[in-house]
Amino acid sequence: MTVIDKAFLSKLGEAQSGLVYRGQSNSTWKLYCAATRRLIGHSNGDESVAQESHFPRMHLVYHRAVLLDPARKYGFGNDRGHKISDLHLLAKLQHLGAATGLLHFSLDPLVALWYATDEFDCDGKVFVVDLNYGTEFRRISSEEAEKSVEEIFDPGRGLCRHAAYGDLIQEGEKPTVPHMEGVSVLWCPLIPEDAVTSIVIRAADKPQIRQELVELLDFAGPAPFADVQRFSTSQGTTVPLPQIEDPEFHWMQGNQCWLQGNFARAISHYNISIQLDPENSRFLFSRGNAKSEAGDFGGASKDFDAAIRHELEKVKKSKGSAESDTTPFPIWRYYFNRGNVRYELDDFRGALEDYGVVIREGEKTGERYSWFFLNRGNANYSLHNYDEALSDYEEAIRLIHHDVTKIDSQNILHNKGNLLVLLGRFDEALACYDESIRQGNKRAGVLCNRNGVEAILTRLGMAGYIVRPPRYKDQSGRMTVEVSLRANASRMYTEFFNFLGLNGNTGNTGGNSLPGGKGFQGKAGFVVVVKGEEW
Repeated sequence: MTVIDKAFLSKLGEAQSGLVYRGQSNSTWKLYCAATRRLIGHSNGDESVAQESHFPRMHLVYHRAVLLDPARKYGFGNDRGHKISDLHLLAKLQHLGAATGLLHFSLDPLVALWYATDEFDCDGKVFVVDLNYGTEFRRISSEEAEKSVEEIFDPGRGLCRHAAYGDLIQEGEKPTVPHMEGVSVLWCPLIPEDAVTSIVIRAADKPQIRQELVELLDFAGPAPFADVQRFSTSQGTTVPLPQIEDPEFHWMQGNQCWLQGNFARAISHYNISIQLDPENSRFLFSRGNAKSEAGDFGGASKDFDAAIRHELEKVKKSKGSAESDTTPFPIWRYYFNRGNVRYELDDFRGALEDYGVVIREGEKTGERYSWFFLNRGNANYSLHNYDEALSDYEEAIRLIHHDVTKIDSQNILHNKGNLLVLLGRFDEALACYDESIRQGNKRAGVLCNRNGVEAILTRLGMAGYIVRPPRYKDQSGRMTVEVSLRANASRMYTEFFNFLGLNGNTGNTGGNSLPGGKGFQGKAGFVVVVKGEEW
């Protein structure tokens, strides 16, 4: 018995129609296409990049910018004077070694075994895929094979809704070696796990299997196709990606760095995107968010300024067109995030103006969220517009039950409680703090403030008292509220109660496959001074 029989054929089972085979020299490698492995390498070996929601888009841009456009520029996209489709060109490049989004499977299990026995220092693996598995696979029609790469790899559209496969090499370009025949499977979406079985080939068996295969198959590599062979080799899996002059690719690289919390590197990628496409508001928005998370609120504000300006110009140009009333990325998001960074820069009036635009623009698209009013309430609070702030907090609480974003009301109740203390409405403030605690708010701030207002109410008792408007009395940045309690000459006293300040604003909105910001710190607290005085 040969080693091939013992180590492989005996484990393979009976041959069935619909089975195809792929060998990989390292058994630890996942069933990734070469394009995905190359992009993972470009992301410093971080395999999690392939699981991110924006990866299919990065995968698409890679095929257009790195493979197809350069290959066509060199004249490799023609056959006998006729332009071949994107998919056929990718298949041509893939067969010659380029890292594409296609996975080649052989019809012959021994060919897969040949590739699995490469590199003698590690175990290999042969994957067996059943193309007849359920309804997950379907053959690519001749019409579909003519589609553009955008239609093929765009998530949720066309071929990407199934694990599609086909014999994509055109007749005149097929390898002359019969055992190289097979099918190409689109890697995106992932091949269903239940349709895959595998056989591990031990490293110790590889040299003998290779020798036996040479004798049995007289194996040779694919026939060269002039200079396209060198181009494909230069775009192999292990070859570092060239400098890609595509703004969207760098934007997606920035998004990946954002998700890893590396905001400085995200900004450097967004810088390149903006250099290549300076009027793209989406790129400016993303960089503004990254700068905000890094604490550069001034830089973030400038980016949001520019993004808003470009968006308004687009609206102006499209006025009167059918698309003018709809946008995939509502403009209120730009104003909301700029309002946040203005607030952090203590530009409370600017923040108030932006939140007003947010609320008006949100109304146009049926979006009216509690955090719009929480953040505007905080801006009104900081401007001492107490009646307006109270109205905003109450609207925010009212919207909680209808808010699809499901922001909790604990922070809103805490801030409303603080405002009621400033207004001298201590009973109502206590009720707000108690409700916030009842809903699960165990932060020290709400507990401290709740106990403070309870102590004030105990001190006041049934006696008459006067609350004077809040004012700044020192350079600490904290306001003072004075409560004058009627007392006789023997009960003159002054007592201080420290209150912790506002909870911070809801963080920047995300979008474009990115989460929103983590939120902002609160503002300084205040002091309530209770004085026993003769009236």
